[in-house]
Amino acid sequence: MKLVDKVSKDRRLSWNRKGGLVLTAFLERVGLELTAVRLRELTRLSNADLANQLQRFIKGGMLTRRTDLKAFPAEDYFLLPREMRVRARTTLQLADDAELRELTEERGLDIETAFGRFSTRQPYKVALGKALRDVHNDLTWSLTDVATVAPVQVSVATLSNYECGVTLPTPIMVAQLARLYGVNAVDLIVHAACHSKTDKRVQQLKIADPTFRAILTHLYAAHDQQ
Repeated sequence: MKLVDKVSKDRRLSWNRKGGLVLTAFLERVGLELTAVRLRELTRLSNADLANQLQRFIKGGMLTRRTDLKAFPAEDYFLLPREMRVRARTTLQLADDAELRELTEERGLDIETAFGRFSTRQPYKVALGKALRDVHNDLTWSLTDVATVAPVQVSVATLSNYECGVTLPTPIMVAQLARLYGVNAVDLIVHAACHSKTDKRVQQLKIADPTFRAILTHLYAAHDQQ
């Protein structure tokens, strides 16, 4: 008898929500390798659904895979690197809705832990500052280290103001810091926009693309700061 992986009958399990379950499991365990068996236990996805999502995130560079050839049979281990945490949270935010939260709760997954310390009620520049601080802390650098190796002249006090949400860095500065930290500048801005107060001016424009919405949020915040 041929065993066929059955398609889930749960209509809540859309493509993005399946990905959301996988990312939630990884974000609760950043830096830890997980086997496919363990991921199936955590997400309760079918073999085919889990394989598709893992392939999706590996192809996108968010997850890594290591095969242990010494084991018999050979076993794959999957990892969400710490430097991919912001990007993973941004992708998870785009899938976040009431149905995904129901699915995570049913599986004992904690989506708030996956999102980290970010609050959706904070101003945009505070959310961006926290994102920058998290990335630089993952590198175990001090602000003095950052100021020393930054491609442009920037003081420790200025960097501290960025990370504390006192002042908002320009998009060029965000791009320069992101390159220095080895992360995607767009991911930082989108993540901050998703984890901050909704700007009603952006909302009124009814922009569907999350990247363009984030850029507009940044520009409005910069305008307000002037």
